[in-house]
Amino acid sequence: MSILNTLKSFFTSPSNSNALMLYVKCKRCGTPLAVRVNLANDLNADYDSGGYVLYKEMMDSKCFTLMRAEIRFDAARRIVEQKIDKGEFITREEYEAMVDEGRKTKDE
Repeated sequence: MSILNTLKSFFTSPSNSNALMLYVKCKRCGTPLAVRVNLANDLNADYDSGGYVLYKEMMDSKCFTLMRAEIRFDAARRIVEQKIDKGEFITREEYEAMVDEGRKTKDE
């Protein structure tokens, strides 16, 4: 059974509490993006506040607009402030609905 469990681990994504998913939408073309952030490695220490800061650049695949996000975290790595240039933050539900709508449009 251990061989099967090992094989299964290659094909399933681990539940990782160090991961944060960001869902954004390009302001220019409306393309949704899902971006994974590793909270253990991607954050920079913010010595002024005692928390962390993330600078993330993202590019959509339709109009290739470069979006820049700045997200501030407290010491427990909880989001306290977020802003984005040339894009907007959306919820996971909004992202999934936009992706589903895009799939329906392609199929027609």
